[in-house]
Amino acid sequence: MDEYVKNLNEVLNRLSISLRSTVYDLIDKIATIDNTMFEKEPLKTICSTNLIFIVLTIIWAIIIAISFKYVLNLYSNLAINRIYFYILKCVIVGIISLNSYSICKEIISFNADFTKLLELSLEETIDSKIEYKFIDDNIDSINDLISSKDKLSLNGVKDGIVCFYMISLLILLSLRYVIVISCIIISPIMCILLLVPKLNNYFYTYIKVFIYNLLLQNINIFILYIPISSKNEKSIFLPIIIGSVILIYNVNKKAGSIIYEKKD
Repeated sequence: MDEYVKNLNEVLNRLSISLRSTVYDLIDKIATIDNTMFEKEPLKTICSTNLIFIVLTIIWAIIIAISFKYVLNLYSNLAINRIYFYILKCVIVGIISLNSYSICKEIISFNADFTKLLELSLEETIDSKIEYKFIDDNIDSINDLISSKDKLSLNGVKDGIVCFYMISLLILLSLRYVIVISCIIISPIMCILLLVPKLNNYFYTYIKVFIYNLLLQNINIFILYIPISSKNEKSIFLPIIIGSVILIYNVNKKAGSIIYEKKD
């Protein structure tokens, strides 16, 4: 039995060491979303294409088609005298749609500035940087709770747990990065949905997905602040650091279900 336990710990330790050099650095790179993403593909190419003319064509097609139906008094049983209000709405939505990439960029810039301000404020209270690399730098320093006489070494266990959740978190943060990019790309089309009453809910859902995924980085910083601020309390540091990793993972995992949660 001791031999199996020893081999298990060895496997977990080797797996953790082999992945550490890349996992934590990658997480720190994609944990915060800012305007630098517009300088990379695919946004660099998409935001500079003639998509704007496609959007403009779609908007005018909708205006002409629906205005014609209003004139015939066949669309949604609305009165003809509201046609001017609807055309004004089309113009406003058209302007927003044509500038949607710039609007998304400003929203991301504002959120990134807020994230930076939050980081600086919290870092001043602990005199340390708030980054996921902290976990890698400190997980091995926890030896006070581990006895050399233990049959089941906690080194392999804690490394295995942290390694599993950090890899899973890397996948979730990567998906979040892709979701934000996708939201930016489809933003002109989603704005046009405001012109079709039956499709308005899709636009509002889109806004919630976009904003919530941006705000996640601020929530993650607050949670990551907990183990960093308690790093001197060695007696409770191990459960705190593992618990914080699991909490960050669960918060990001449940992001989608929170957005689509039905209210009574």
